[in-house]
Amino acid sequence: MKRIIHLILFVLLFVPTSFAADKPLGVEEFTSVDEFAIAIASYFPKVQGEVKAVSGDHLTLSLAKKDGIMPDMELTLWRDGKEILHPVTGAVIGRAEDEVGTIEVTSVTDTSSTAVIKKKLSDPKEGDKARITPRRINIALLPLKADHPEIIQTLTERLKELGRFSVLENEKVNAFIKDRKQRDSALVREMGTVFGLDAVISLAVYPSEGKYLVTSRIFYTEDASQLDTIVATINLKSKKELLGDIKPFFAPVREEKSVTPELPINAQLFVVADFEGDGRLEYVFLDNMRLHIYRIDGTEWREVWSEAVPKDYGGVALERMDLTYVADPNASIQYINLDTADINGTGKSQIFVTAMLRGKVFSYVVQYQDGAFRRIAEVPGFLRVITYPGKGTILIGQDYDPVKFFSGRPKQYTWSGGKYVAGDELPVPKGMGLYGIAFADFGEKDPFLVAFDDEDRLIVYSHDSPLWKSEEKYAVTPRYVQKPALGIEAALSKTSAEQDKSHRQQLAGRVMVMDINSDAKDEILLPKNAGGSILNSTKSADIQGLRWTGARLDMTWSVKELPGPVIDFQLLRQAQGAQIFALIKTKGGLFSKDHQEVMIFSLK
Repeated sequence: MKRIIHLILFVLLFVPTSFAADKPLGVEEFTSVDEFAIAIASYFPKVQGEVKAVSGDHLTLSLAKKDGIMPDMELTLWRDGKEILHPVTGAVIGRAEDEVGTIEVTSVTDTSSTAVIKKKLSDPKEGDKARITPRRINIALLPLKADHPEIIQTLTERLKELGRFSVLENEKVNAFIKDRKQRDSALVREMGTVFGLDAVISLAVYPSEGKYLVTSRIFYTEDASQLDTIVATINLKSKKELLGDIKPFFAPVREEKSVTPELPINAQLFVVADFEGDGRLEYVFLDNMRLHIYRIDGTEWREVWSEAVPKDYGGVALERMDLTYVADPNASIQYINLDTADINGTGKSQIFVTAMLRGKVFSYVVQYQDGAFRRIAEVPGFLRVITYPGKGTILIGQDYDPVKFFSGRPKQYTWSGGKYVAGDELPVPKGMGLYGIAFADFGEKDPFLVAFDDEDRLIVYSHDSPLWKSEEKYAVTPRYVQKPALGIEAALSKTSAEQDKSHRQQLAGRVMVMDINSDAKDEILLPKNAGGSILNSTKSADIQGLRWTGARLDMTWSVKELPGPVIDFQLLRQAQGAQIFALIKTKGGLFSKDHQEVMIFSLK
């Protein structure tokens, strides 16, 4: 398990004999407590595999080195039990889980692993499931020395931030061990029983040539068996690293930004991808009238393709004070959404446009085929591309209702038989629209839903239950769609305020999700425009990365003080990290007009 050299023998003299290890130790080299926390977390990966063979008390598992499995790890063995039936319909809605026992991994190869049974509740058999629980691991840090409590406290906080652990407060640990002189296996088991712990991690910290030498042993509480030992030097550059004043290790680094030339159009929405499959990025913009596709050649935008405006679109769209109005909502086309993904499996991304025309909402799809961009399909209602944990990038759609706007629950759409076909519904709260929502893997059993409310605040849902609501607003550049006019009787029954609300539908801004730092947990990315109103337009904006702590979303990094509001933004995963593409509107001066540009920021 250890990477570098054998530990000098004098270190063992500082370690209580009741925790001494039989095998030689190696020394890790860390530059922060954060890295030490990650090393501990690597012993508790979220994995699940199958039993491939059983021979007495020995089992062969499908889990291998690539799954993060290591010798001495304990896994729970279980199998599907009785069907769980819906109390009303009688439909099968799941299965109970029957625990078979506990196993300990003895060896790991590139293709499989072997284990031995530690606790048997029933006879294991081929096809049983083996896993490390996906829930939070309950642990405690047990200090072997009273020196340097600041490191213990910092490590506690860093482990909590990872979202994989529930860490017993250090005050409770200190109170529990206050009158107990012996740090032995009986203490580990007792702590596990009293506090409901899965593991105890012992720690001893020693100064060593301007660094800290830390020995850490990981014990399972059920039988006080030792999983492994980590011995590391931590070279802290300053005490600020202990106090949490520096940027967390998992925060992406903002590299030098790049700025595209000034846009020749006034865009509402945009996406970016390699649509032609030649390794070069194209930018797709929607203004008030049509779809435009551009590429950057040197220091200029070059239009690759522009959608012809059908004669029956009619009307002229007008822009005023950052709100989009139309002269005649029943005649003018109004754009609602723009997205891109390869849903057809062709290797080239499709462009999904949702719009309203003559009181109806429809979506159409554009793709590069046979050397040209062309429409390949049309779908009634709304469409949108999202990422869904366990499914990847998917296309979802929702029906349109002239009064309610969004009707029914969103459904996943797939490409079949030369058209897009609606399938299973997505688990969203009843009445929720298609936009301003995102599904995220926060390390919990099921995906969480993050959504804007009507006041631009974020709400985090687990299924239909709201878990948290932000105090601050994440104001985006407002966009509205003028809905079809009410009938005379309906209009007379409403107040002017009600009529205004019923005529105009606000469109929620984008929420993006990505695992930026490859820790198997998603971050939420979104812009936050500052200081704006209808009469006083936004002067600047941030793009923020938010992380779920287990109780709330906290900002972990941001791209600050952009020179104007973020009209729209995109996120691309690249080999070297991720890139944010932000469409920015910059106010002109006394002798210059407002203009738009795309700013690109690299994260790693």
